Amino acid sequence: MAVSKDLSLIFNTPDYRESIDKGKNFYIQFPVYSQEVDTYLIKIVHRYLEKYDIIYLKDVILTVCKELITNGIKANIKRMFFRMKGLDISKKEDYRNGMEIFKREVYEEDSNIFEKLKASKFIVRVFFECKQDRLSIKIINNTPILSEELKKIDARIKKGYQYNDISEAFIDVLDDSEGAGLGLILALMLMKNSGLPKESLNITTNGKITCAHLDIQRKIDQQEKDRLIADEILKEVDSIPSFPENILEIQKLCASSESTIKQIAESIKRDPGLTTAILKLANSAGYIVLNKVKTLEEAVKIIGLKGISSLLIASGVQSIMNSRYSKYKSVWDNSYRIAFYAQNITMQLKKTRLNQYVFLSALLCDIGQIVLFSIHPDKTKKIREIAGIKGIDDSNMLEEISLGISHSSLGSLICKKWKFNEIFLHVIEYHHRPYMVSEQYKELVYIVYLANVFVEIEEQKSRFETVEDDVLHYFNLTRKVDFETLHNVLKQTYETRQVS
Repeated sequence: MAVSKDLSLIFNTPDYRESIDKGKNFYIQFPVYSQEVDTYLIKIVHRYLEKYDIIYLKDVILTVCKELITNGIKANIKRMFFRMKGLDISKKEDYRNGMEIFKREVYEEDSNIFEKLKASKFIVRVFFECKQDRLSIKIINNTPILSEELKKIDARIKKGYQYNDISEAFIDVLDDSEGAGLGLILALMLMKNSGLPKESLNITTNGKITCAHLDIQRKIDQQEKDRLIADEILKEVDSIPSFPENILEIQKLCASSESTIKQIAESIKRDPGLTTAILKLANSAGYIVLNKVKTLEEAVKIIGLKGISSLLIASGVQSIMNSRYSKYKSVWDNSYRIAFYAQNITMQLKKTRLNQYVFLSALLCDIGQIVLFSIHPDKTKKIREIAGIKGIDDSNMLEEISLGISHSSLGSLICKKWKFNEIFLHVIEYHHRPYMVSEQYKELVYIVYLANVFVEIEEQKSRFETVEDDVLHYFNLTRKVDFETLHNVLKQTYETRQVS
């Protein structure tokens, strides 16, 4: 049942979930884009795409919809502002005079513009039409778009499908006199890279309203979906050293039932650097032990052979990363927090059978990010800037637009080169997209996703309302108070171990 706390948010259906399941059309309507509107939009789009089995398009469709909604609200604000100033927006001279003061008075001064918008008759309506072969989303605002504005948007749509690089679009928009259009171009580039043809989006007016129509077919041409990975990224992956042979040999000893603790410890001791790294990892906040580990024999006894095997891999990965990408240590450090949270979640939620995989899976989840930062430092910096400007939560999407691959996919590719267990490849690939993972790896991916979300919330990159419903239901964390209680326990435990 859709029960809105925001009285300005209107549903024309008593239960949007039932409407989606039964194929009934409905709309949501609002004057401003609130956090509650955002939450409902995410849940509605997710349910539709899940029904059509095209959930992989979720981030793309949400980004496009939010951009179109934002543009609709901006158009309404502009019309309201011109009326308040007694200006005719359709007259060139009035338009020029109005735009000279619009940005300053509306966005730079304390104008209470959104409160005024709430009290006005200007609205945005998002209409969902469920067809047999497609989903149709119409974003309507009750002001007509000017012919000059429509020409500019048509030009943006045409040009947006021609860009191959995000920096081209960024430079173009910075040169724009009004500085507008970046969001629309990003949306179009997302659509293009997802296999959606440019005909999927069109914007029209009948002189009374403006309608942005997004048409999503259930089946997307596979050839259009295929991503081209930049040559330099493939070269970089090829040039990354193979996994250290000495670690592979020790792992074989750990896997053998005939090996003794003493044999394994002696084998590790032959490499002083590895010995130091293993002890450091065993005592780090990222790995859980009851007492401080002082010797390798203790480490093997307390942590166990499977745990030691995981630490060996972690040590080998860190050694390779440090030798080539040492200046991105902060990303690696952040991964330890995610790994600690993930392993503690398995204990809090009594999922201990996953202990042998969860720490390492979480620790490795962002190694692709380190490599991307090193290959394209300028582009990745620009991606982070654009994500901040546009309020895009998931920079993974922008990575795919600009670089041809996300850090999740790249991380999986690197682990494949190192011949790691398939389990790690799946967790790394899907830890940002848990709704796409197969049933076989669901629980592990959900745990790493949840741990990552907790860290993102601490960095103000995420919030409870946008966490995947499937994950919350799976761990019985649908109540915000339960979710926050678990998060606080993990955070306090981690910080206590850091100090000790």
